[in-house]
Amino acid sequence: MGIKAVTDLDLDIYNIFRFETVVEILDISNMIIEIKTRAQFLSPNVVYGVYLVFKFYDSRNFSSKPVYVNLKYRKGHKSLHAYFATWRDEQWMMIELHRFSNQKEDVVFEFLLESFSLYYNGDAALYIEGIEFRAIDKVKHDEIGKLKEVQQVLKLDFNVDQVQKLPTNFEEIFKVCRNYDELFWSGKVDGKKLLVLSAKAALYTFSNMDSFTSKPPAQSRFEEVIELLQQQLFHINCTINSQLLSPDTGYVCYLLFKLSENCQGMHCPVKVRDVLHQENQEAEFLYFITPEPSNIHDITRVPKQRKDGWMEIQLWKFNSTHEFKDDSLSMNMRFTCLEGTMSGLIVCGLEFRPMFSGNSDDIQRQREKKRVLQEEAQNPHIHPKKRREDDRT
Repeated sequence: MGIKAVTDLDLDIYNIFRFETVVEILDISNMIIEIKTRAQFLSPNVVYGVYLVFKFYDSRNFSSKPVYVNLKYRKGHKSLHAYFATWRDEQWMMIELHRFSNQKEDVVFEFLLESFSLYYNGDAALYIEGIEFRAIDKVKHDEIGKLKEVQQVLKLDFNVDQVQKLPTNFEEIFKVCRNYDELFWSGKVDGKKLLVLSAKAALYTFSNMDSFTSKPPAQSRFEEVIELLQQQLFHINCTINSQLLSPDTGYVCYLLFKLSENCQGMHCPVKVRDVLHQENQEAEFLYFITPEPSNIHDITRVPKQRKDGWMEIQLWKFNSTHEFKDDSLSMNMRFTCLEGTMSGLIVCGLEFRPMFSGNSDDIQRQREKKRVLQEEAQNPHIHPKKRREDDRT
């Protein structure tokens, strides 16, 4: 590890600092730096974030998007990761180490900084300006409680087991020699088509047969699911016929997955890029295991638990009419694990679920109103008062 002080006499080489001296780290892969700081002069009953303020020697252009840096550090005996840094200004970055509700006037925090990932800026030197205590605004503070609910069971607006199945001519839609029951399953939700593609239909190509293994599932509509082997990269590559989705309908595509008991990694975010739309240069990230709230940003997505035992994570939103070309919709997404491998990721398939206008409460009210109107149509003398109230709403 190499450390040296940089003073304000070096202004011809370094940008102007707020303090006379900053610390230069020559080896960011093995820092082992102890930091002890005291929280003083802070407002009481306010949630604060504890941020490390730093910059790389060869900082790239300023961006409003968070940057993947994967800082490994320790707080006490607990080993932690801070995956994304945000830009503090056009020169300096900051990364959250801890957040707390300030109930005392004098609190001491101790951290041991271990390493940064080489992914963003290689082995370039790094400068540490100091520790900043920054108040987290009330909106974000309210969101902290919401994020704790992420791992709760997802309450879907429909029961998958009771979805109406569609009579589909598989041979006309998929002109391939396969067992059609292993390719996809279709149904309807409130009159809109729902489609579930199997992992074989979404991931399988002859070029990547050595990248995964097929296995019988404990819970799935398909006879086989796919478990990824030790690899850092996989693709979802499929084409869907227009007959399988409702026209002019907003859809959300979800990846359905589980993690095997032998899965060792998958804590780090996975980079996702839409290969077919190269004009979108901004990659997004998803977590297969829900992280701490401080590691969730606008560019990250977290999974939700389903009632059928699988996890789901959103990949894509689209309108069926706008995305169809030559009566088909193509999808090609590349998933890259930046740390470790994806060994132990079990993929059930893709679910294309129709979106609804309004939130779940609006949908429930519309369904209740529809039910009341149907009852009144059968017997108009039962609910005349109820009908007048509904008409006013």
